[in-house]
Order: sequence, then C-alpha cells, then structure tokens
Amino acid sequence: MSEMASGNIDVRSIIGVLVVLIVGLSVLPIILDAVATAAASLTGAAQTMLNLIPLFYVIALLLAVIYWAVGTTKK
Repeated sequence: MSEMASGNIDVRSIIGVLVVLIVGLSVLPIILDAVATAAASLTGAAQTMLNLIPLFYVIALLLAVIYWAVGTTKK
C-alpha cells in the first residue's frame, strides 16, 4: 500500500475543517465591507495597515487548513 492509502483520515475532522472554511469565508465580505468603510476616513499609514486586515484574515484561514492537513498526515 502507498502512504496515502494507509493513512486514516477522520470524516469528522474533514467536516470540521469544511465548516471552519465555510464560516470563515462567509464572514470575509463583512470584513471587507467594514474595512472599506473605515478606510474611507483614514489616510496614509493607518489606511494601509487597515487595508491589510483582510489579507491577514485569509492567510490565517489558509494556515489553519495547512495545520490541519499536516496534523492529519502525521498521525
């Protein structure tokens, strides 16, 4: 058997990750709207930092999925 075939991935774990992704991605438009509204009244460095919030949010979601994938393959 190959390594992938011998790995045992829990279905509950996959469903949990999908729920986190669905909820996380459904909150993203709200975050984008709030950032755009708040950034309209700012200038300079404050506006730049505020505009980076959605990027860091998406990076955090990706890191959560990668952490789950690495954790499941090491079991």
